[in-house]
Amino acid sequence: MGNIDSNSTEINIDNLNIPKNSNSLQIVIDNPKLDKISIKKAKQKMTYKSKHNSDLLDSDLIESALLSHYYLGILSKQARQEIVEQMSQYCIQENEDVFKQGDHPTYLYILSQGTCHLFIDGEKKGTLNRGSLFGELSLLYNCKREMTVHTMSECCFWTLEKKNFSKIMDHILNICFEENKRSLEQIPLYSSLDSDTKNKLINNIYKESYFAYKPVFLKGDIAHSIYFIKEGQVDIVKDGNSIHTLKEGDYFGEISVLCKTNRLYDAVTKTNCQLLSIPVAYLYNLCRDNYHIELMLAFIKAAFVNVPSFKKLNCKFFNEIYYLFKLEYFEKEKIILKKGTKVNEYIIIPIEGNLIKCNDQSIICERGKLLFGEEIYNNEKRSIDCDIKCSEYSLIIKIKTIEVINHLKCSFKESVEKSSALQQLKKVNLFKNLPIKKLKDIFARIKIDKIKKGKNIMTQGEEGNRFYIVKKGTVDIYVNGKYIRTLNTNTYLGERALFFKEPRSATCTAHEDCEVYFLEKEDFDNVIENNLKDYLKKRLYLQDESVQLNQLIFYKSLGKGSYGNVSLVKNEKNNYFYAIKNISNKQILYSKLHKNIELERSILLKIDHPFIVKLVKTLKDDNYIYYLMDYIKGKELFDVIRDIGLLNKNIAQFYVGSMLLALKYLHERQIIFRDVKPENIMVLENGFIQLIDFGAAKNIEDRTNSIIGTPQYMAPEVILGDQYSFEVDYWSVGICLYEFVYGEIPFGQEASQVVEIYSSIINE
Repeated sequence: MGNIDSNSTEINIDNLNIPKNSNSLQIVIDNPKLDKISIKKAKQKMTYKSKHNSDLLDSDLIESALLSHYYLGILSKQARQEIVEQMSQYCIQENEDVFKQGDHPTYLYILSQGTCHLFIDGEKKGTLNRGSLFGELSLLYNCKREMTVHTMSECCFWTLEKKNFSKIMDHILNICFEENKRSLEQIPLYSSLDSDTKNKLINNIYKESYFAYKPVFLKGDIAHSIYFIKEGQVDIVKDGNSIHTLKEGDYFGEISVLCKTNRLYDAVTKTNCQLLSIPVAYLYNLCRDNYHIELMLAFIKAAFVNVPSFKKLNCKFFNEIYYLFKLEYFEKEKIILKKGTKVNEYIIIPIEGNLIKCNDQSIICERGKLLFGEEIYNNEKRSIDCDIKCSEYSLIIKIKTIEVINHLKCSFKESVEKSSALQQLKKVNLFKNLPIKKLKDIFARIKIDKIKKGKNIMTQGEEGNRFYIVKKGTVDIYVNGKYIRTLNTNTYLGERALFFKEPRSATCTAHEDCEVYFLEKEDFDNVIENNLKDYLKKRLYLQDESVQLNQLIFYKSLGKGSYGNVSLVKNEKNNYFYAIKNISNKQILYSKLHKNIELERSILLKIDHPFIVKLVKTLKDDNYIYYLMDYIKGKELFDVIRDIGLLNKNIAQFYVGSMLLALKYLHERQIIFRDVKPENIMVLENGFIQLIDFGAAKNIEDRTNSIIGTPQYMAPEVILGDQYSFEVDYWSVGICLYEFVYGEIPFGQEASQVVEIYSSIINE
């Protein structure tokens, strides 16, 4: 199927007060047949009075109804004004149904005149009077009407059509997302999370409002949520006494979640409060039985990265050590460290409660912070001059420092330096796709050299036997005595010496006093086995941006695409084969492809992963634009699974695992693919896969709502035009997995029309 994209709008988006960088709003796509029938039936009952409220009649009534609604009340004044203008007025005679239980939703209603009764399963459940807003729940949740609304007199209504209501909901979702994001960014714990987890957290957070002196939870309650204070103050109460007052930015309720117990104390609002809550059920869905471990890991990360010297530690460091840490619960004012203890002897992080110096009762470490963090990093051995106690009933992470050091087999300072160096190696194109074990092997053989200003690191024409990374300082590059450019920290040079017996192509001179890492060719040969060398050599060819059109020799035609031909070409300089796709300038102009081509090009040039097709560069002449790409020898996964038949567990896991690695790489770079399907996956001769065709891909900040993709593989939220993020790619992977093991797609297998496929995905 082709891509489907809806960009139509009826509401004036400029008046919705949407931030400039937000995505355009999209209309919800539903079953058109059902909507047309429902709207026709609804209109048959109505006597038309006015189409669109251009005279702003009853604007105060409509605004009041919107403002008093628990969800719609968040809309800006401009957005409410736009709704007033977009509403239409209808009247219905006495003793008629406005809609019936089980009907498909078509309108939001505000009653402006008359009285209606609500019925569920034939039983009266309530009365609607002037100013009542109703019908929104079915639109919100895209479900059938759950009640019947019946007129008791002649009634008039202000109505908003479903498609316009959907755009309003997109606006509200944008407001809620940005508001939750701003609130969470003030919390130190949030800053330690990766971007994917942050976005998931924002989408699964709830805002709750409390009046003063109301319990959030009581001792003995089941722990359902962790809370963050957005506004106001909350008292933590134990045995009838307030032991701690929390303010804006603080969190609470985590003890019971970490310890898997019922609530150990009362939490009571001291003022009117707005709280953000994360349900334990969400944590469980995200991490299953390990959710309390993941939460403790987040606390440990947040405490360490709050110390400047530990900021360069990567996630793998914490994954290696978190299970060594133990949680301890301390009674009020229990001594944690005694006078004379060395400051570097223990790693201590108070999760609940502060740490107090006994001599002057001052706070030495606030909750969530690492006690003596800089001293531990620098391995200081001075003694503390007084006892340190907890301020109240406290939950503390505590472990002897030596236990962690013995496990790491090096000091914290060495760990940070190693982590920093490994991060530098990861930035080298040649090494960035290597597993961490290989990087550690390479790092173990790397040496450091200091180069004085003006001295050459390497000289043009000499034999190359070392690979360099600039650790500190800048390096000037000269070719034939002519200045070319300056390399900064973290850049690398001399990589071709690791593979090719070629003389140095440039002279590299220290612009200032420099420090460089270097790796001898023989050390590299000892670490990297031959098949990995072949792979790295190939990646080096694919990173060579010096290739020019006049160097390429036509070898044979590979096929014809939608907008141009694909050919096999050989670089006469090194005899390496590439695939090249040409698109005529006339075709680009005729089909208005400029924007599409630029978007696809900008995405592909950012990508370098073994499971994703590699774009070397784009070229052009007077008639064509050319895509110079990796030559893929293989077949589409679509054809492979039809040749093999049903896949067994191991093969299905292999393909799905490879797809997930490719998508993880894209998502970390804020790229959403949006068209995962077997036709867009090539299987190479060696059995590995490559993701191809980035026509539907897009860079996104957090979310988007374009309706695009291949229908059978599209997630429900894409079809409905809802806000969605990277998770829709994983839905498509799930469809592929089903297809691998069952031989057919789960939704719309027998459908002959796109709308039937959509209906199957949404309803089944």
